[in-house]
Amino acid sequence: MVVHFAPIIRSVLLLALVPTPSSAFATMSTEGATKLPPPPKEGVPFATLPWNLNLPDEHHYIHLTTTPDKGWSVEHYDPATDGGAILDAHKHYGTTPLPLYPSTTSLNYGTTIWEGLACRRSPTSQKALVFRPQKNYARFANGAEAMCLPAPSYELFMRGLQLVLEKNAELIPPAPEVDPETGVPQGGAKLYVRPMLLGSGQQLGLHASPQISLLFFVSPTGSYFQGKAMGGLKLHLERRRCRAARGGTGNVKCCGNYAVTMRPLLDAKEKGFHDNLYLELDTYHNPPPGTKSRLQHAVLQELSAANIFLVLKTGEIVTPGLKRGTILPGVTRDTILTLASEFKDELGPIMAESVKMAGMGEEKKIDDIEVTVSERDVRVADLLDAVEVFVTGTAAEVVPVQSIGTSETPAEELDGEEEESFSMKFPHGESAPGPVTAKLLDMLREVLAEKRSSEAMKDWLCDVYSSPVDFRKGGCN
Repeated sequence: MVVHFAPIIRSVLLLALVPTPSSAFATMSTEGATKLPPPPKEGVPFATLPWNLNLPDEHHYIHLTTTPDKGWSVEHYDPATDGGAILDAHKHYGTTPLPLYPSTTSLNYGTTIWEGLACRRSPTSQKALVFRPQKNYARFANGAEAMCLPAPSYELFMRGLQLVLEKNAELIPPAPEVDPETGVPQGGAKLYVRPMLLGSGQQLGLHASPQISLLFFVSPTGSYFQGKAMGGLKLHLERRRCRAARGGTGNVKCCGNYAVTMRPLLDAKEKGFHDNLYLELDTYHNPPPGTKSRLQHAVLQELSAANIFLVLKTGEIVTPGLKRGTILPGVTRDTILTLASEFKDELGPIMAESVKMAGMGEEKKIDDIEVTVSERDVRVADLLDAVEVFVTGTAAEVVPVQSIGTSETPAEELDGEEEESFSMKFPHGESAPGPVTAKLLDMLREVLAEKRSSEAMKDWLCDVYSSPVDFRKGGCN
């Protein structure tokens, strides 16, 4: 059953907290009322904060360590008693740097994974809500296995997340304003949270670290593309350099996946693009015999730090699939797939409007377009049938794309090889998001503000000031 919540403040039941008096993180429950975060810190320009590390002298972070033999145990966190070292593991960000040595494993061999989550203040209830941390934990545990790091328990991960947000609650920005005409919340700043797991022990050899650090730190931020692409992104189709290959770690949120995109990203920006769109290079260099255009045959991957979606004139909303193991399974990506599937009947007229405005469909059939949602191999040729293109990410939310194209490769890099060019400007996205992109963004923001839900989404929002047990379960009704 699908429920649309009215844009009013809802009364809620008290969720009892389990206080730990000896802990600096202990939270007090308030009988007869819902525990809410303190007001935003005064004097902070939340509305104009860039996507960056902001106000580090105002932060506290959490730091725990263990060894491969010991792993993470009830000494670190015991969910049965809500006790353990994590309750007193907070440190001041500006005055307590990490004790790292030149031989630290992660500095030498890149054994670092991390996650990115957002905490927002709800305009409906004023609660401090974290979006889908269960998905982040699943990806975190997968990354730990790939980097030979012992994964923390789900309980430890969630308690660390909850505690670091409580400790930095004054940095949660004000709730976003709600459009008085549509009732849809507008975009706003967020308190970004980054859990990390890294090899922090000293060694010279290439093997698993003798010490492991688990960290949680925060920063209030604006949008990832804030001020860069008000009318949509201009993406560079990268044909020479690879973000990830099959058999590698493209589906792991590890530091190496971002390091390889840095030089290409700077080069793309110098050419006037906002970011790169990467290809499965083996599908570009090794097309089947008889392929007319090896570039159009090439399979798309993702951007430097965002997944990509195409809205096709056939009514299909499609994103590259995960089976090749080269794409990060983004939480916002999964969210958009779920929203589009759950509310595809609502999207139908909007899809028809998008195709009609683009002039790309047969007039008599446009109103009968059926919305379909899929994950599959998406090729460069599919871009030719796109009426809208957008990207997704925790930091970016949903951002339209106005164009995708190649740039000229210097002759000395071609080795006599001929290189195809490509340029596509989409019907929507130059000055504003297309109708489908805009609607999906509205739906996402309605979910974040407790104004839209369904059975599939019932545990997506986790209330920071609920009990540790309820925070782990999710759902904030």
